[in-house]
Amino acid sequence: MIPNHYKTLEIEPTATKEEIKKAYRRLALKFHPDKNKNPDAHEKFIAINEAYLILFDDEARVKYDREYQYYFGQKAKAENTGTHQQRQDDKKQEETKSSSSKQQEPQFEDEDLNKWTRNARQQAESFAKMAFNDFSNLVVGMVKETGFQLGNAFLVMLGALLSMGGCGNIVVGLSTKGEIGNPILGIILLPIGILLYKLAHNNYDNHKT
Repeated sequence: MIPNHYKTLEIEPTATKEEIKKAYRRLALKFHPDKNKNPDAHEKFIAINEAYLILFDDEARVKYDREYQYYFGQKAKAENTGTHQQRQDDKKQEETKSSSSKQQEPQFEDEDLNKWTRNARQQAESFAKMAFNDFSNLVVGMVKETGFQLGNAFLVMLGALLSMGGCGNIVVGLSTKGEIGNPILGIILLPIGILLYKLAHNNYDNHKT
């Protein structure tokens, strides 16, 4: 049985990275063991961190989604049919759950997912040992950092597209007699693209310092 990371973060399977980030920040701060004294808070906190670390990573999410769609799709279909075999399988799954659930590990078909899940749990355990104020500052920093990286990556991509579009229009315009529109558009797009690329580069340099 694999964990439902989307359910853990209370988001849809179509959630964007921004939605994943916001859900993680809200739930991680809510269930940190230092702040939440419920008996299941620690394990819930670990699960939240595991879900975030898997879903926020593009490669890990692709691998997870493949198994998520198969497992939950097959399970939902079987539950709808209400077959005797499904009831037996559900009973076996319940019996398999021991009181030492902390030591259980999702058995994915993909070994990379199993490895990443172990690493995510180890990182989550270290977060659980942190004082709440320290963890809170860390989470805010993580959210800001990912927001900066995504925004700056968008600037780089936009600058590159405009630069390539500008060069393309200039080349096409010069190779086509009588067409003045293309080179003019290229002359406009090219410097804008270069400006955005330089802006992203400067942002990155300033961010490092």
